[in-house]
Amino acid sequence: MKILEYNDVDPHKVLYLTQLALEFPLTPERVAHIRQTDPRPFPCLAVYAVEDDQVIGQVGVFRLPMVSTEGQEDVGGVWAVSTHPQYAGRGVASILLDEAHERMRQAGLRFSTLGTDRSRVAHKLYRQHGYEETNVLVTALARWETAHQPTRLRATPPGPEGYDLVDGIFANIAKDYLGFAWRHTPFARLRRVELADIWILWENRHMVGYALAHADPTLLAISNLALQQGIDAAEAVAAVAGELKSAYVQVRISRPVERLSLRSAGYHVASPSWSSFMVKPLVPDVTYEDARRLFGIGTDRFLISWLDVT
Repeated sequence: MKILEYNDVDPHKVLYLTQLALEFPLTPERVAHIRQTDPRPFPCLAVYAVEDDQVIGQVGVFRLPMVSTEGQEDVGGVWAVSTHPQYAGRGVASILLDEAHERMRQAGLRFSTLGTDRSRVAHKLYRQHGYEETNVLVTALARWETAHQPTRLRATPPGPEGYDLVDGIFANIAKDYLGFAWRHTPFARLRRVELADIWILWENRHMVGYALAHADPTLLAISNLALQQGIDAAEAVAAVAGELKSAYVQVRISRPVERLSLRSAGYHVASPSWSSFMVKPLVPDVTYEDARRLFGIGTDRFLISWLDVT
């Protein structure tokens, strides 16, 4: 078995692997777009296991910007971990994870992170490789009538300024947070969200955050609330619910103050949810508890979004 980088393998064999393992077609065109627009991937993009001229495994490697109590700090991130189904059970993913972690250490990173689902088989693999569960991701659900309460806030579309406006709002409110409170701009992953699914939140004449929300007749799904400190989560959701009516409202949150707000407003809150954010120390002189302390994980100062994690 050989360990190679993206540039050293057949890109169409990578496409076959990712489609088979993840139902995610990582085409050469998509790779080119990622490399042109997103500064977070390592130069290698990913590491690959190759045997008998077959690409049998992949682990993507990211450098993610975060903010700790000590200032800005990059951390590692693994993504698109996949094994060809014919090679399952042979430790391919473990070998590639070890390679990815070594490359992160060589780049001077102290921690690695990832997003996954606690119900997936891969969750156990990550635990075996030293990743610890943070239990910060929460899902809240309510009927629309419960969510649509009186609020001082209002929600509007981004308007002609579009994504640049959202980037600016994030930069302004993130100053008071730790965690994923630092983004490269323009932020490439935000631009994969339809503008119609972005709502700017206002208090009087001041922009105090935004929500990513998509509605159909059954469910209004709010996948990200980015709020200025002191803005009530239930009021923010109510402002969006005033614009988008569905039978039910689902909100994904992470901060304890948001959890309390929605529970007090009558939401059913699953804490933690099946969604998972995990952290691994990469070097001997730091621990998982150091990561919690440095980045404020589990506190109201910790900012996280599915846009920022791998």
